[in-house]
Amino acid sequence: MPHDIDRILEAARASVWLIDEDKAREIVTFLSLRAAGETAGWSEEAPAPVYALDPVQGRHGNVHHLVLHGVLTPRAGMMTRMSGAASLEQFGRAFAVAANDPNCQAIVIDIDSPGGDVSLVEETAGMIYRSRREGRPIIAVANTIVASAAYWIASAADEIVVTPSGQVGSIGVYSMHDDLTAAMNKAGLKRDVIKAGPRKAEGLVGGLDEAARAHRQRLVDETYGAFVTAVARNRNVDAATVRADPEETERHFGGGRSYRAKTALRLGMADRIATLDETLARSARGRRSRQPRVARARLNLTT
Repeated sequence: MPHDIDRILEAARASVWLIDEDKAREIVTFLSLRAAGETAGWSEEAPAPVYALDPVQGRHGNVHHLVLHGVLTPRAGMMTRMSGAASLEQFGRAFAVAANDPNCQAIVIDIDSPGGDVSLVEETAGMIYRSRREGRPIIAVANTIVASAAYWIASAADEIVVTPSGQVGSIGVYSMHDDLTAAMNKAGLKRDVIKAGPRKAEGLVGGLDEAARAHRQRLVDETYGAFVTAVARNRNVDAATVRADPEETERHFGGGRSYRAKTALRLGMADRIATLDETLARSARGRRSRQPRVARARLNLTT
């Protein structure tokens, strides 16, 4: 359905994104090819995502195994149907079932996501953070990539585990704007915009004026501020560390870059290197690798 593809591309241009840049380019290229009719071998839609697998029987109760794979979107829609994106609304329902299970021994979240749309990310991370409690660890496993919005969500868990080939990070926010004037002139097209409201549809075809650019920059800055504050709180580090430029200091969280497992562990962006199966087995035995970060934070405040 070319018209659906066009709507997705238009939404991508206008949205604020928390996503790894390489994956964003891949998605836009894929959608652009589909919009141009290059669909050979891509005619089948992705299967519906699964957010919760059967619980694993642990020593003291159930270990809930949740799944968050694909580009993050707020709700199921065209992206989930065509490219296997993940709905945070549906994932949230699965997480609530696990968190409300009185026999739950641990929650293990298997994440493989480059990030995605900003919508519902803060709410999802907040839900996970508020669900932390002693004796019931929440463990996020980077299996294999946890970037940008996905890292925001993973940081809310008690522990972040990275698979040996995994990577985490990409703490940053961006938005895009395409000036289509030259392309439309070349194609012999002229678009008339009928609107009401002094700033409505600004930059719809041409470039952004100073006020429009400043407005979009504020949106990006506000989202980045919330991102940094949440990661700093969740990982019990200073906000300055999360914001730091890796080219200027040794203490940083990437400044927008992602890192492989060993580097992420050294920087404090993750807590352990292990596979998903190893993490599920450890959780079933009821063993923790270290004192919960939330408890450590309380100790830091009293010393």
